[in-house]
Amino acid sequence: MPKAFTEQEKQLIRAQLLEEGGKQFAAYGLRKTNVEELTSAVGISKGAFYSFYESKEALFMDVAEEAEKQFRIQVLAAIEKPGPNPRARLTGVLKLAFRLWKTIPVLQLFTKNEYAWLSRRIPAAALEEHLRADQTFFEELLAHCREEGIPITISPQELGALIYPLFLTSLHEDDFGAGVLTAGLDTLIELVAAYCLGEVETSPISNVEPMQSE
Repeated sequence: MPKAFTEQEKQLIRAQLLEEGGKQFAAYGLRKTNVEELTSAVGISKGAFYSFYESKEALFMDVAEEAEKQFRIQVLAAIEKPGPNPRARLTGVLKLAFRLWKTIPVLQLFTKNEYAWLSRRIPAAALEEHLRADQTFFEELLAHCREEGIPITISPQELGALIYPLFLTSLHEDDFGAGVLTAGLDTLIELVAAYCLGEVETSPISNVEPMQSE
């Protein structure tokens, strides 16, 4: 039977599990990360682990959420940076978001083949909550941009529909050789920024709904 922990011990162990989980998920991926290795690194038994999380997938969701919180804070802060004009400022924010995303391996697992594995092993409500958090972030990003003098004219749903395909493309950047897609992605990001500001005429993005889990 797992040892009973004090509240202080529980808080420390949760923090250690999040830290060690982040390291191992980034290094090995979701499927190859082992609960025994996680608990050994933290210094608790496997049985004790399940008093904190029902599965390694549940731990992964918390690790990913913590990583996304830090990602979102940095992106929102970048909106306040000065620039020559709104398009240059918004382009800078979007390019920063792409650079940051590529430095956080655990977040990239959401858009690789690990996602299918994850979706079969955690409740659908947990994935839906994560996607709602993404939608809330887009809403916060647009609101903050407008407050800081970047007059975005599209909806959060439309912004998501533009950003997600670019993120998926960026994950395969290395498959084409170093730097091959970089210039193309930078140009696409600039075009997205121009579209967000109503500076590019194109067919409107219609029937866009928030993303749903598979």
